Amino acid sequence: MAIIWRAMMALGLVLLTIGSAQAQFDILPEIRGGIFSRGVGDADSSGLFDTERIEDANVELLFAVPALSPALVPAEIRPHLGATFNMDGKESMLYGGLSLTFRLPLLPVFAEASLGGALQSGSMLAEGVPQRFGCAALLRASGSVGVDVLPGASLMLTAEHYTDGGMCGDSEALTNVGVRAGIRF
Repeated sequence: MAIIWRAMMALGLVLLTIGSAQAQFDILPEIRGGIFSRGVGDADSSGLFDTERIEDANVELLFAVPALSPALVPAEIRPHLGATFNMDGKESMLYGGLSLTFRLPLLPVFAEASLGGALQSGSMLAEGVPQRFGCAALLRASGSVGVDVLPGASLMLTAEHYTDGGMCGDSEALTNVGVRAGIRF
């Protein structure tokens, strides 16, 4: 019972802090979601757009930071938190890091690069399911190319790559490719 009370108090403090920060600037300017084709670089894959490999769902939150001078940094730097959930009984990922978004002037087109870390759920899989990674903690890199379809709404093609860098024995990297939609606030 005490643990539930502490969790509720911690959640209340977080919400209070977010409410105070929201008064200063918009802390959560964008939410994204979409579907991914899993393991497009695997030996048994038949290419980038193999519809039989669509088995991951993705959700991502991008947070705002005070803007840096556009003369110094010609892109938007934002921290992000996200998750890629597997719907076929394989590893799911929880990730975080920094995203760097470049927008073209006068055109509704953008490119984005992200780098960070991830935690994978391989140790929680059913017995007998092969483990792809040796480590629970992974490195994550991703890239997106997108277009603003409406004010505040975008569509993007995204590739994400997970690896443990060979630091935990024999493991193979994972590359997913998919489409996502984003809503800016």
